[in-house]
Amino acid sequence: MSTLILPPQATQAGLAVDIAAFAMHDGELQVLLVERGSLPHARTWALPGGFVLQGEELNEAALRELRVKTTVELEPRLLEQFYTFGAVGRDPRGRVVSVAHMAVLPHGTVRVSGGGNALGAGWFPAHTPPPLAFDHHEILRHAIDRLQIRLEYALLALEFLPDTFTLPELQGVYEAILNKRLDKRNFRKRLLSQGVLTTSGERRSGVGRPAQLYRKASRVRIPGPL
Repeated sequence: MSTLILPPQATQAGLAVDIAAFAMHDGELQVLLVERGSLPHARTWALPGGFVLQGEELNEAALRELRVKTTVELEPRLLEQFYTFGAVGRDPRGRVVSVAHMAVLPHGTVRVSGGGNALGAGWFPAHTPPPLAFDHHEILRHAIDRLQIRLEYALLALEFLPDTFTLPELQGVYEAILNKRLDKRNFRKRLLSQGVLTTSGERRSGVGRPAQLYRKASRVRIPGPL
């Protein structure tokens, strides 16, 4: 086996992962943050993350950091690598390249607690987070941009909902991710015309007329933006 020999001018950099994990809470898009317990940026909120260990795959590192620092056990299929951040000076300790991942946590995944060297963990509004460590505001912004792109070309919104849901609940997910109001009539017309939903045959009782429940169609092919 040959040995990798770096030229003298090659950058000696640390390799890290950061994770933007999203969930929908009370109709609001929220992101999972941890309070750092060590320097630099001690007692500042940040995306969960850390350095990749020897012999560790990137996705393994991301899953480990999320589990250790927030107690969230995530299925590997829910994790997506979306961007690499390596600006000189992004970490005062030295050159660090971070491979950013994002995840949509399944409906009902809410409880978190800080672990490892994190003082705490909690959910915060994704569009208006508190001050964040390092360049994590930039990472979060890119992650939200990615969410919005996936919202147009995939059934991403359904990942935030239970198996059956109402159209107002689905529209609420779109509005929370896009951070804007949508016209109710146009939204329903465009969505239902794509054939991505089917009625469940059930209705949910509440104030006023019982609401029709929908679920994802068994066979879906999306030809373009919703």
